[in-house]
Amino acid sequence: MGKKDRSLPRTAFVTLRDLPGTRVMFWVVDECPYCGERHLHVAGNLRTADPGESLGEYPAPCDPTRVYDLELPPKPKKKQGKEARRRERREGKRQNLDE
Repeated sequence: MGKKDRSLPRTAFVTLRDLPGTRVMFWVVDECPYCGERHLHVAGNLRTADPGESLGEYPAPCDPTRVYDLELPPKPKKKQGKEARRRERREGKRQNLDE
């Protein structure tokens, strides 16, 4: 790992969870980019806080000298609709018939 890699914060994907029986929300890093362990970061009160405001750079609990960037995971691509699947099937049939 070069010196440039050490200075830039790595990305850590998070999920929002609440603590049962309380009003506290946590951002959960399932796999830390530095140590591979699970870490928790307080996101605020369940009723009053906006958890999106607490995303950003945080020091890693495993090594406070290193910083990672808390981000939401990318959304999966939408599946094709029924019409698009039908169109692909029709195109496949035409190509087989042409040969």
